[in-house]
Amino acid sequence: MPHSTSPAVIEAIRKAVGPTACISDERDMEPFLIEERGLWRGNADIVVRPTTTEQVAAVVKICAEAGVSVNLQGGNTGLLGGAVPQGGVVLSLTRLNKVRELDAVNHTITVEAGCVLADVQAAAKEVGCLFPLSLGAEGSCQIGGNLSTNAGGVNVLRYGNTRDLVLGVEAVLADGSIWNGLRSLRKDNTGFDLKHLFIG
Repeated sequence: MPHSTSPAVIEAIRKAVGPTACISDERDMEPFLIEERGLWRGNADIVVRPTTTEQVAAVVKICAEAGVSVNLQGGNTGLLGGAVPQGGVVLSLTRLNKVRELDAVNHTITVEAGCVLADVQAAAKEVGCLFPLSLGAEGSCQIGGNLSTNAGGVNVLRYGNTRDLVLGVEAVLADGSIWNGLRSLRKDNTGFDLKHLFIG
């Protein structure tokens, strides 16, 4: 069983994201510890809900330096138990839920990882566009989870898997550094197409 996160690490995380972004009471952590159907239950020392990429990076860096496991969690709609934590820190992206940019002319939308899929679809629809990814959990699953699993959905034969809908990605790496690969250019043959390392 993983060792407990030290009080010093927890305090450093609280300072990095603010106390309101942290949940440590076991009853309040419960929704983050169970699989959607209740088949599996995990445990964690703290749940952290950052609101910016920089806060995510700070938490990951603190945990990496201390050797503490990080359990990334989106909408927690998966049915295989992959989001069920086994100790350490739960990094929940639920508050990273903003639409950063919507370009109806270029047919692009830039959203944060915690955006619920249905909200991304609705934002596109408001300007006469279609975000074609659609699946049963779209009212609660988050776009970050859709990307990380390369979700297919009901429109996959017409529009492709999630990776086919992505032009760019911003990612926090395992050491806490930030890689900015956000692009809106469709034909870009410069350098390596690194975004595919983070999708699926």
